[in-house]
Amino acid sequence: METLTDQELIEKVLSGQDAHYSQLVKRYQRAIYSTAARYLRCHAAADEAVQETFIKAYFSLKSYDSRYRFYTWLVRITINLCHDAAKKQQRYVALEEDHQLSDSDDPLENAIQKDSCQRIRNEIDSLPNDQREVILLRVDKELSYEEISQALKIPQGTVMSRLFRGRKTLMERLRDVI
Repeated sequence: METLTDQELIEKVLSGQDAHYSQLVKRYQRAIYSTAARYLRCHAAADEAVQETFIKAYFSLKSYDSRYRFYTWLVRITINLCHDAAKKQQRYVALEEDHQLSDSDDPLENAIQKDSCQRIRNEIDSLPNDQREVILLRVDKELSYEEISQALKIPQGTVMSRLFRGRKTLMERLRDVI
């Protein structure tokens, strides 16, 4: 079976072949969930944001600009929904650990690594929202500066300066860990 590109799938959906939308959902569901979970720090809220993202994207598909990656457009929708959800709840719930951090059999080494990772996560979470956003998109999602610029609708220079300030702050706060 031939794998269709995002653009081909979108064209099919827009021509009335709605069943093809499920392929787009399957293709990006995990990545969008990961983005939502990092922002909201709550599995249930992240699940809801993913559903809302794909519903909103489906109904706004006609406004999608094919000059940009479909994934970047989904990320923008997700971020907007996460901002709205965070404003509503005004507090964050810690995202529980789903996997072991180390393959080591040494409990002390595992505890130290887990503590260090948690400290890094906490420091990232405590950054100003604009810096945290670009760091998460750059590091977690491995988006390019241009893609981050498109997703956040800000100039590329602003992306670079926010990333620089965020990294600098993290380096200062985490000197003893890094």
